[in-house]
Amino acid sequence: MGHQITKKSTPRRGSMQYYPIKKSRRAYNTISNFKGLEKNEIGGFAGYKVGMLQLTYIDSDKNSPTFKMEVMTNATILEAPPLLVCAARFYRNGITFGESWGSGLNKFVQRKVKFRENNKNMDDFKGKADDIRLLVSTQPWKAGLKKKPEIFEVGVGGSFDEKFSTVKDILGKDIDVSSVIKDGNFVDVAAITKGKGFTGSVKRYGVKIYPVHASKSRRKAGNLGAETMAKVQYTVPQHGRLGFNSRVEYNKFVFRVIKDPEEANIPSGYKRYGNLKSSAIVLKGSVPGSAGRLIIMRKAIRPTKKAEPVKITLLR
Repeated sequence: MGHQITKKSTPRRGSMQYYPIKKSRRAYNTISNFKGLEKNEIGGFAGYKVGMLQLTYIDSDKNSPTFKMEVMTNATILEAPPLLVCAARFYRNGITFGESWGSGLNKFVQRKVKFRENNKNMDDFKGKADDIRLLVSTQPWKAGLKKKPEIFEVGVGGSFDEKFSTVKDILGKDIDVSSVIKDGNFVDVAAITKGKGFTGSVKRYGVKIYPVHASKSRRKAGNLGAETMAKVQYTVPQHGRLGFNSRVEYNKFVFRVIKDPEEANIPSGYKRYGNLKSSAIVLKGSVPGSAGRLIIMRKAIRPTKKAEPVKITLLR
């Protein structure tokens, strides 16, 4: 290609898998696919990204060369205040059929959805719909973040009748993270990546930088394409917006679900966030997004390993 200056065999940098690279409409992602849920199991949860730390744990993988040894790794902390079950959303043949909202909702939630009192009862939809999902709201004020909540959809496991009874029991109530996600589970995370703003082709696609005396401009593509095409193709790496894209990462290992926030707090507070005020989740590795961004989690739909909790020896 035209941007390959020094080597003919140099492959193009920058994945074409996500094309077209579009800016997300909002600062949080959503998930619509929930598989492998058991009876009365809630398919997902949400948390706000706090930051990263290092921890040590005892490796329990028998196929690992560090089996039964103490291993140090990076981890991400998400603060996960309870979710409020706002409504039950009914489906028929894969299409939204109607909603039944709970009573006594928080004033911030009512402001978000422009709630009206003329509400339908869940029994009105029985026999007409074939699937139910939950509409849940975050409660960021319990983490000391903000007042405006985020509302998204979560799946429920079981047959229609089992889902109906489960949703009816928890409608209008809070769900705690410990009742949805357990230590040693695998989860998929959906988030919006960090926004980088307007960047050049070197940072955006890893284009090779020109030699010093080769051209007036060094940080650009070597060629914009063939002359006979009379146009520039979209595959040519050029400058533009970078980041703030919707991404899903699979099989994040849950080290621990923390009920007491003091277990994970540090004296100086986490950078650009502060200290925890509610329950939290510790995930292995990194998670997309900046500090304070909402991360949507669901039960892993294609796990590669058996879920087992591990013993953490140091969490600081």
